Amino acid sequence: MLTVFVYGTLKPGESNYDRYCAGKAIAEIPAFARGNLYALPLGYPAMTLGVGKVWGVLLIFNDPGVLTSLDRLEDCQKPQPKGVRLEREI
Repeated sequence: MLTVFVYGTLKPGESNYDRYCAGKAIAEIPAFARGNLYALPLGYPAMTLGVGKVWGVLLIFNDPGVLTSLDRLEDCQKPQPKGVRLEREI
């Protein structure tokens, strides 16, 4: 299984959810990560490490292969920094 934290266009109801996640995610859990959120002029958000709360959703997938299409969408070419702590909404 694969768990991915999303905070922008991949959240349920947002522009990229239907194309990349609908019918593939087996669970959607409200969550937050510590960080700072910025609205980019390109029309999507960016998150950096920080002390604020960035609200999003944990998407759980049965097929870890979905990460290939998500990485392509996000233009992910190298491992991301470690240290982002995800927390479930209580």
